[in-house]
Amino acid sequence: MPLEEEIVEWAATRPAWQRSVLRQIATGHTFSAADYDKLADALLADEHTFDSTFALDDLPQTKAGDEPATLGSVQQLEHVNALNSDNPLTFAEKGLTIIYGDNGSGKSGYARLLKRIARSRHREQEILSDVFKDNSLTKPTATFAIKIGTSNSTFKWPDSSPREVKRLLFFDGACGAAYVATESDFPYRPSALFVLEGLVDVCVALRDRLDSKLQANNQESQSIPLIDEQLRETDIGSYLRNLSAFSSLETLEKLLGEHSDLPKAIADLKEEEVRMAVADPTAEKHKLTRQIAKLDSLHRHLETLNRLMNKSAIEALQQEQDKLNALLKQSRDAAESFKSEPLKGVGQDVWRQLWNAARIYSEDYAYPFLDFPVTGESSRCVLCQQVLETDARERLKRFHSLVGHDLQGRVSETDFKSTARVQELDRFQIKASVIESNLTDLEGDHSDLVLKARALLSDYETARSGVIDAVRYSKTIPFADLDKERVRESLPPVIMKVEAAASKLNSSESTKAELLKIVADRKRLELIQATIQKRPAVELEIARLERRKRLEDVKQDAATATITKKIVDLSESSITDVVRDRFTRETDRLNLERVTITKTRGDKGILLHQPKLVGATQDITLPRVLSEGEQTALGLSAFFTEAELDESRSALIFDDPVSSLDHGRRDRVAARLAEFAESRQVIVFSHDAAFVLDLTRWAIEKGVPVAERSVSKSRAGDKKPGICTLDLPWKAKDVPQRLQRLKTDLVWIKKSSSDWDETRYEKETASWAGGLSETWERIFRLEVVGPILAEGGFEVRPKMMKMLVRFTDTDDKEFQGSYSRVSLWTKRHDKSSAVNYVAPEIRDLEEELKRVEEWFNRVKGYKK
Repeated sequence: MPLEEEIVEWAATRPAWQRSVLRQIATGHTFSAADYDKLADALLADEHTFDSTFALDDLPQTKAGDEPATLGSVQQLEHVNALNSDNPLTFAEKGLTIIYGDNGSGKSGYARLLKRIARSRHREQEILSDVFKDNSLTKPTATFAIKIGTSNSTFKWPDSSPREVKRLLFFDGACGAAYVATESDFPYRPSALFVLEGLVDVCVALRDRLDSKLQANNQESQSIPLIDEQLRETDIGSYLRNLSAFSSLETLEKLLGEHSDLPKAIADLKEEEVRMAVADPTAEKHKLTRQIAKLDSLHRHLETLNRLMNKSAIEALQQEQDKLNALLKQSRDAAESFKSEPLKGVGQDVWRQLWNAARIYSEDYAYPFLDFPVTGESSRCVLCQQVLETDARERLKRFHSLVGHDLQGRVSETDFKSTARVQELDRFQIKASVIESNLTDLEGDHSDLVLKARALLSDYETARSGVIDAVRYSKTIPFADLDKERVRESLPPVIMKVEAAASKLNSSESTKAELLKIVADRKRLELIQATIQKRPAVELEIARLERRKRLEDVKQDAATATITKKIVDLSESSITDVVRDRFTRETDRLNLERVTITKTRGDKGILLHQPKLVGATQDITLPRVLSEGEQTALGLSAFFTEAELDESRSALIFDDPVSSLDHGRRDRVAARLAEFAESRQVIVFSHDAAFVLDLTRWAIEKGVPVAERSVSKSRAGDKKPGICTLDLPWKAKDVPQRLQRLKTDLVWIKKSSSDWDETRYEKETASWAGGLSETWERIFRLEVVGPILAEGGFEVRPKMMKMLVRFTDTDDKEFQGSYSRVSLWTKRHDKSSAVNYVAPEIRDLEEELKRVEEWFNRVKGYKK
């Protein structure tokens, strides 16, 4: 079964909206963001208004027997980018049409327009209008002339587009990337699959929008009554826990209408619960156990306070303060005594380093068995090694008494200990929230104890402030006997008493079970009461869940897995040995070697393969090995494969196809395009003058007619792009084209010069001579150097050495003489003031042009 028939047969099993999407894609519709939004809204509203007819005629057909589709022209452009041309852009029906345009000329605008109507692997974005002039609602339009077989017709885009126009094949850089797609996408894809790939794109966009709506739906979630763990399996608990799109409001009505007087029923159960709680020994035991824990916590809290603020603690803190003050005074006295020394800085850090270094030297080398400093009568200074005099010995002893005890270190140590004690006291939470909570819970059964404990804690707060202030201002630290009520000492007996009472209680399973039932009944009625109060929220939540269910159902319908599997299946059955063989031939033409393809999986409509190098010893993906140019060549090979297998032989359209290719591959591409042009219309947009010359050279060699076109920017003030002319610019012309242009221009000069003055005549002849000089240079490069040394010097052609053998002195003299004369006439050389320059006569110009043409034809024959 042909691929197109399989697609139509499979589509019949899909939802109506997907068949509608397939039909729109097949007939050239490009989905916009508004289309996706509209489709999502229609599906969520469950509207069945889709035109679900999708038949074989909707698909672009390229089966054997299809007539070729060729382009005649595109004209009457309105609001297409900023393109503006009074002349149409026309295309030769046969052979090669070359459209040259510099960057910004509007060339790519025309190419994008053709891409919209043709079949291309990459789907172009919407054609924009003039963003500097039109508003976003302006609709671009254009009129195309086409020929299907022998029938000529026109259509106005986008209002109509014959399905046969999809036989046109388009290629640009984006299409090449789409053939290669990703690191693992096999480059060749059966053309008809584009409708399934487009369906995947629509499904992905649709699911993105549904995900956004699902997220918004989540944010609309209503606050319904919380369900106690004990009520999960009750009727009301189960209803609320399993709330869904299918929850019945009638069931909710029955549950909420169970009691006529809920408040009284709840109050009765609470009263019974209290009675049972008192009678329940287990509950009482639990209560006493909690009291024991709270009393023990209070006791430990007071023990800590006593440790921090008892008499011994205060006295120790006072001793630390006294010691610190004494050390500080000693430190100040020491510092004062150092001021009388002969040199400044004694006692400072640098001086202490010197002292320590002297001590180490004395103990390790000078006086290893004597304590430092050595101050005997015959002792020497360890620094200057002079015998110590009496005042020096005394000074060393004084230094030793001041430094040797490490006064500063003792000050720091004492200050650290004192500060640590104060910080521990300051940070301790006397009235911690947990203690206050425990006291509140204990009030019912131990009110007197709680009252005394709170008073004691307040006293501790006041006393702590006094201690901290005394330390801060170096005052005597006050001490007070705070626990006069002996609260701390009374707690252990109270705890023992409560423990004894708890140990006497035994649990009663029957009482406990009855109490649990009463509690459960009370909680159930309270949940019903809470649900009645929040009934509007519950109903809104059910409605939200219904909307969510619809969103999830539509999202499930838009899943891409099934479509992807079909694409994979159809791709595998359609990529035949013939296709693989053709692809291999095309890669060989473009010098791509040792490449193979292994299928991996399908992903969102793309048949993924793992490209590998034949014979590689490492498992490395192909894109990591191929250069950018090689990947471009890979995309072109895939396109050429599809074009070769297109039996309709419809037009091929290229937009700058050789970007990033080296000269060798560019030349092979030019040759391949000229070969295609032998049997079908080939249209090439390019801004590369060198590639245009390659194309022209190969077309002439193969006897393919070449139609020249150019797109340029207006020279007027608005500089609008898109001006179409039936000619190539001078820089893109080959030698015969330039010679013909020079002949035409010379006829014009001869006819018009009788009305010119000398200045005008000199200007026009100088310009003409400049063109002839450039033509000489192009002849020499292409016909003499070119055959031997390929463009750019990348390739030497030894077989063309015969050119040099046949090149004569006469050839050289004619070239040198003519080139010198012509160069003298051009404007690019300043005329010496010593020479009275006179512009050449018409006959001189005619003679030089004839000489150039004869020289060109003669030397060109040397290659044969």
